[in-house]
Amino acid sequence: MKQAFSKINTFLIFFNIFLMLSIAYLWYPTYKEEKDISVFYVATKVEHINTKLEITDNVVEQSTSSTTSTIDVPLDSVSTPIVLSPTINLSVPFTSQAPEANWDQPWQDACEEAAILMLDAYYKGYTLSPLFAKDELLKMVAWEEQKSWGYSIPLVDVQKVSEWYMGNSFSFHIQKEPSIEGIKQTLAAGNPVLVVAYGKLLENPNFREGGPEYHALIIRGYNQDGFITNDPGTRNGKEFFYTYDNLMSSIHDWNGGDVEHGDAVVLVVERL
Repeated sequence: MKQAFSKINTFLIFFNIFLMLSIAYLWYPTYKEEKDISVFYVATKVEHINTKLEITDNVVEQSTSSTTSTIDVPLDSVSTPIVLSPTINLSVPFTSQAPEANWDQPWQDACEEAAILMLDAYYKGYTLSPLFAKDELLKMVAWEEQKSWGYSIPLVDVQKVSEWYMGNSFSFHIQKEPSIEGIKQTLAAGNPVLVVAYGKLLENPNFREGGPEYHALIIRGYNQDGFITNDPGTRNGKEFFYTYDNLMSSIHDWNGGDVEHGDAVVLVVERL
């Protein structure tokens, strides 16, 4: 009996061991698979986080770049004063308002048109022969006659003719109460200045009968003593010199014919 009981116990022990080994054998692959899955998940999550960080960095870079672009101001729009040279003389082609020396109308009052033509030639880089200048001045006069304007026109209308004749590649603006320094800065930027003036004040020995009541000319440069101009009121007007005081005191608009009391205004044209 004892021997039989001992055999049963031995069988049970081996059976339990076998059962435990079987369970362990069956459970281990599942555990290993779960462990491998967990490791893969963690690795995938880390990789995803790194990817998000890289994307975030790119977004930050793009955002920074966009901000820089937005606040970046073009140099040509910064109103920093230009360091002035002692003298400037722009290469503005010259024409008399009477290209063929005929001073009858409309040539007697074609100074505004001549000034516009000189600006156009300067910016577009062509020369002015007497025959070409005559034809172009007549085109402007004809355009003005269609509007029933008189021979003499205020600077606001000079601007309208300039816009029509020169085209939309330029900006045009009238500057009130111009200063010597302001005109110099404009010239230093490469832009001639169209001036309307009370001609009786202009000190020009080439004028007859004390000079015109109303006159237009181009300031093309300056030196230490005054302005260098293209004055279309005389065939000798190329690079004609006026002192600062004389020219500045002469600047007056048409003012309905009362030029002496007209506003001090000039026209500035700039390439866009």
